[in-house]
Amino acid sequence: MKKYVHFINNNKKILIIIFMIVNIIALVGVTKIRFNTDFSVFSTKESVYQDRLDELEETFGDLNQIIVLVEHPNFNDETIQDLRYIQANIELMENIDYVQGVAPKELVINNAVVQIEDISSSQLLTYYDSFGKFSPLIVEEDTYYSTFTVFISNDFGNKDINKIENILDTFDYSTFISGDSYNQLKISDYIFKILLMLPPLAIIVILLVFKWQMGAFKPTLMSILPAAMGSLWTFGFIGWLGNEVTLLTAIVPILIIVIGSADGLHFMSHFQDAKNDGKDNIIGLTNTLNLVGIPMIVTTLTSIAGFLSLLTIQTESVFDLAIFSSIGILFAGIATWYVLPLLLVGNIDILPNKSHKKKIDLSSYLRKLWGIPSFIIVLIVLIITVFSFSHIDNEFNMLMIYKKSTIVNKNAEKIQEVNGGSIPIFVTIKLDSTPISLTSLNEVNDLADELNNFDKVSKVINPYEFMNLIYKTNFDDDIPNDIVLNNIYSGIISNKNNIIDNLISVDETTVRLLVFTNDLDNDTLTEIEEVVTSFSDNASVTGVQYLMKDLNVNIASMQIRSILLALGIVLLMLLVTLRSFKIAIYSLLPIVVTVIGLYGFLGLSGISLNVTTVIIFSITIGVGIDYAIHFSSLYKYYLKENNDNDSAIEKAYNNSSKPIITNALGISLGLSILMLSPLNIHFNVSVLMWVSMGISVLVTLTLLPTIFRLRNK
Repeated sequence: MKKYVHFINNNKKILIIIFMIVNIIALVGVTKIRFNTDFSVFSTKESVYQDRLDELEETFGDLNQIIVLVEHPNFNDETIQDLRYIQANIELMENIDYVQGVAPKELVINNAVVQIEDISSSQLLTYYDSFGKFSPLIVEEDTYYSTFTVFISNDFGNKDINKIENILDTFDYSTFISGDSYNQLKISDYIFKILLMLPPLAIIVILLVFKWQMGAFKPTLMSILPAAMGSLWTFGFIGWLGNEVTLLTAIVPILIIVIGSADGLHFMSHFQDAKNDGKDNIIGLTNTLNLVGIPMIVTTLTSIAGFLSLLTIQTESVFDLAIFSSIGILFAGIATWYVLPLLLVGNIDILPNKSHKKKIDLSSYLRKLWGIPSFIIVLIVLIITVFSFSHIDNEFNMLMIYKKSTIVNKNAEKIQEVNGGSIPIFVTIKLDSTPISLTSLNEVNDLADELNNFDKVSKVINPYEFMNLIYKTNFDDDIPNDIVLNNIYSGIISNKNNIIDNLISVDETTVRLLVFTNDLDNDTLTEIEEVVTSFSDNASVTGVQYLMKDLNVNIASMQIRSILLALGIVLLMLLVTLRSFKIAIYSLLPIVVTVIGLYGFLGLSGISLNVTTVIIFSITIGVGIDYAIHFSSLYKYYLKENNDNDSAIEKAYNNSSKPIITNALGISLGLSILMLSPLNIHFNVSVLMWVSMGISVLVTLTLLPTIFRLRNK
């Protein structure tokens, strides 16, 4: 360590220049970052539902669409003009394929083309009344709701959403927008706000917590600086690679800042101790690195191991989170060894002012829990988990991503209430003969009837039902033969804004039903799939929510593999660091108890076990084990120094407990800023981190000293 400190001291100028160049390159990389808001990043690899979605897109073209709902108190000629203005302006947009709405330019009535301005409001109301569930005009308790189904191209983006919102703002009507594409595109707005606002807030929170421990601003700032550099370098690296940021990887800079600051805190705390003992900066740096250098390397590696264990969760979003976070923690670790010695070889005063008030000593309170109380704490955690484990669910759907207060959730709830659903699932029937036949019509209608009779289905969009409605506007009976059916079909597809092309493919002899459900729960989706597959071997289901359901079903087994992998890697590192199998096993116990406690909390709180919450388990293992490593490493160091077990425990506790408590508070409070995120998944990460850090610190600083005392006896 002495040679390394002297190398830093002798090459300060060139190392500072390199440091500045690296930061400039990273800043340029940050400007190249792009966002990926596609929910397919949550799908498992080789998902059959993704394959079916791809096949649907090949058959029917782009499946992207959004629903625009306009609420108005009456329906008169002036209202029709306003609605026509809205539909016409949306139709003129560059990335809009076509719009099916309440106010098209012309309508076909009694086989005659009629301009909409030539139709009175009462005639139009009567016309749409015959459409039933296909009507774009819905009347509920003297309130009118006009719907526009907007079919969009792959180039449709946030600018187009803003244009539609501006068109709707022309009038004073209440308006709502929803659909898969809208929900995904709005995420980019949220990601931008998260990246812009939350990392700086995390830094401020950690600064306040660390200053409470260290008593001076300079050492506090320096303890966080490596993690901040690690975050900058990581996102610069992502930008230069051309990778995209998703709603999960948006929290990577916060994770790096909060978790990566641990080494900086331990480094600066021990350096402060050395300065308090009267040592100069060079000797103080050497002593600090001798004491915590190896533990810092190991804790960096264990944090990386925790993130890399997430690679067993086979989704693109978690894969990126694992890789980017690991790189960020590695960069933060390198910055701790590079930046802090580079700054501290100079004559910098990092001691607190004499006027600094004595802080609350939480470690003294935990000291009282040594012995039997520590075993009682572990027993309570185990009992809670045993009784609450069965209450854990694995629900996760598109709308669970957003907080109830977000515009996305409010819009979806309103459209669900009025339209019977905002996010459809797709039922596909591959027919043996042409779809334009009574045989095909009856087959598809039978399946649609079964789905309509299912209590969890609010409505089914069936193209044959639409053709039947058109026929019944002139005749009271059902469609009599294939010739009439063909005539109706030909009349419908002559209108470029027809809905049939999106539901019937004559060339592929395939029909698609849009099924709107009361909820998006796993059980509901499973039961619908059972209805469809039991009806015909040629029928299948898919949709964005089925991608998530596929992940929900497999998430528990994926997580077990992730946890076992993380624990195995961590145990191996403990053996290498501590060189004692028994002490390594003892040091692993606090994190095992913490993982068990997290399961118990999920059962108690009702927070579901899903792709976003499972990451906390691996992070907890990678981060929480750091506390045991620091305590056990110091215990072995002092035990070797004086061969007195009780003295070694006391010294290890006195020198590690305060930085451990401060770091846990810093991580918990730092991630508390995720509660400000508009995304519910980030809020849950924050809550679970409080629980995991609390249990980890409590068990580490009470159970480990107790075990080491018993070990000696």
